[in-house]
Amino acid sequence: GFTVGEAVGLHCAELVMPPFTRGKKQLARVEIDRVRQLSRVRIHVERVIGTLRQKYTFLQGTLPITLLMHPVADTERCIADDITVVCCALCNIGKSVVPFQ
Repeated sequence: GFTVGEAVGLHCAELVMPPFTRGKKQLARVEIDRVRQLSRVRIHVERVIGTLRQKYTFLQGTLPITLLMHPVADTERCIADDITVVCCALCNIGKSVVPFQ
């Protein structure tokens, strides 16, 4: 098996998770601030994913296995990966979900 953190690390990214209160009555002040900061970002990520699914409804349902079986030009990507990247790019050039002040 593998962990999500390892899989994300392969793409030069970092998985950031809020701290847990396991074994503690409450979080330290620094941890509370970090949780709040993550929550602010998470809201925007969820809104972007919602926008993506709303605009491109075929991403909501089950994709045909044929989209997952055919690699693209001798790479490890499949057609479904390329379709998703294009949909994300089109969302990115649209109106921002993050309000600018």
